[in-house]
Amino acid sequence: MTRMKAQAVEILQDIPDDKIAPVIEILKELRALYAQNGKPVVYKETPVNAMGIFHKYANPDLIPLEKEAWGKAVKEKYAAH
Repeated sequence: MTRMKAQAVEILQDIPDDKIAPVIEILKELRALYAQNGKPVVYKETPVNAMGIFHKYANPDLIPLEKEAWGKAVKEKYAAH
């Protein structure tokens, strides 16, 4: 087992059993994706951190509303209860 796979297994062991289902689904989809292409995807650039990595796909008209969107969604969700 490579060092990277060992690190992944270590991380998986720290996740509680009742929370692991989404991780398993993600791993299954990744495995299917790699099997489909025949070789792993290699990215040309590695982001420094995860924040903003999808910025190029953002709708410019909605960017000013991002700071308020989460709070508004939470208020709407709990106002219904």
